[in-house]
Amino acid sequence: MDDQNEKTFGQIRKEFLTYLKYTKGHSDATCYNYNSDLGIWQRWLEGEGLDWRRCKYLAAENFVQHLAKNKVGPHAIARKISCLATFYKWGKRNDLVEDDPIYQIEKPKRPKRMQVWLEPEEQDTFNRSTRNYDDIPETIFGRSRASAIKVRQRYELLFELIQKSGLRISEALSLQVHQIRVVDGVAKSVRVIGKGNKERQVPLPESFGRVLALTIVGKTPDEYLFAKKPGQKPASAHAARAYLKKMIDKAGIEKKVTPHKLLHTYATRLLEKDVQLVDIQALLGHESIATTQIYTHAGQERLSKLVADI
Repeated sequence: MDDQNEKTFGQIRKEFLTYLKYTKGHSDATCYNYNSDLGIWQRWLEGEGLDWRRCKYLAAENFVQHLAKNKVGPHAIARKISCLATFYKWGKRNDLVEDDPIYQIEKPKRPKRMQVWLEPEEQDTFNRSTRNYDDIPETIFGRSRASAIKVRQRYELLFELIQKSGLRISEALSLQVHQIRVVDGVAKSVRVIGKGNKERQVPLPESFGRVLALTIVGKTPDEYLFAKKPGQKPASAHAARAYLKKMIDKAGIEKKVTPHKLLHTYATRLLEKDVQLVDIQALLGHESIATTQIYTHAGQERLSKLVADI
């Protein structure tokens, strides 16, 4: 404990984030958010003249009130509480702190978010628009049209993969060729390493499987499926979101669509085909069926349409 006490909060924070990423298998996005949340906590404690090792429940409660007074939304507050709860549990296990000031803190009730997904007509419009290269000029930012088309095709495949498999953007971008199972010229499934380093096999529709199998011909097993160039790493999730927004705008769709909304679209199509929630849970890699239940909106939508003209 004495040696640990000599470390700064910044050093401890780095050790915690290393634990999250490499032991718990959290995504880069989660680690980035938790790093930010811990920085906000540290600055608030310093402003209050408090030591993070010795603060009590009242300090945590005051911190939550401070966030609320500064118009921080309930979703963001809940995430910060989750971050601190995980941090202090880890701290106690590693003899960094004696008390956990967070365990009694209640998360604010979060308003239910309206789920966003593409209707079948919107999905068709989006996919047609993405495959149409007429909007690509001869040169763009010094890049040739042929080069820009290759970029478009890479993102076209990425977005279609998510719609056909329900992969998270981080899971899709991290795919390597050896994770794709090809049988007789058809990609049958992809092996995904999801949250918490949990592995699952996700089957693919045959028509898309034929397309995917063709794209990996000649690639080495350890090559990233969405590498910008052979031997390179894939584009970032941030870049993928920006490109998706551009394609959604091009398609004239007025919804705020992110890669995760394409995942919602996949789950919604499954539910519309009467696929059971427990099967959707397995396909998406959800730990709890409660997480998958957000997709029951699709069943309600379908039932509403059935009785609309009665």
